[in-house]
Amino acid sequence: MEEGKEIGMRKEIEENDVGKEKENDEEAIKKIIASHPLFEVLIESHINCLKVGSEDAGEFDIKPDAWKKLVNTKSKETTSPNTSEIDHFMEAYCMALDRLKELIEEPTKEANAFINSAYIQLKELDEGNNLAI
Repeated sequence: MEEGKEIGMRKEIEENDVGKEKENDEEAIKKIIASHPLFEVLIESHINCLKVGSEDAGEFDIKPDAWKKLVNTKSKETTSPNTSEIDHFMEAYCMALDRLKELIEEPTKEANAFINSAYIQLKELDEGNNLAI
């Protein structure tokens, strides 16, 4: 009976050790991502997605040319191991967020164009009625 308890306790200790190693690995990955030169661009791209349709959305806008320049210069500065993997990840994530923002904005732009067109037509009708009087 004692032997069974001892084996159970050893398993539990081993599982705890594996869990702690996994947490340490996750923390290390988070630190690598947070210290990456493109992390700020990633955050700003994310904020841009969240602010679509908001009045202060222009505050965080990143122009495509500025983003490309930043990617090209900042990616070369990273000196951690496996930089190409993390660089590719960060660049792909930023591009995906930029594309998402465009897709979110598209229906809003179409709706605004429709509303502006309807407004112009109503204004023309109103001006036509004023001339007839």
